[in-house]
Amino acid sequence: MSALLVLVTALASEPALAGVEQGDEYICRNGEMERRIQVIYPQGAPLPCEVHYVKGSDSKVLWRAQNEAGYCEAKAQEFAAKQKTLYFPCEKNQ
Repeated sequence: MSALLVLVTALASEPALAGVEQGDEYICRNGEMERRIQVIYPQGAPLPCEVHYVKGSDSKVLWRAQNEAGYCEAKAQEFAAKQKTLYFPCEKNQ
């Protein structure tokens, strides 16, 4: 998918994202390369939640939770710790 198509798609769906909130975010770097691990609350509340992994212009949902509070935050933290073993140490974005 081209970067232009991703941008157009994101802009077209922006009104639907009005209730979306972002929770924890980890920024992982190796030189100039960057990865992001983000906890997203699609409905603006702690549940449901999703863990997104952003690498360049690609974004994937790694985990989702409907009923277990804290699940996404724990998975994001574990995945951020794993990135260090892959030479992408992470810092929690404040």
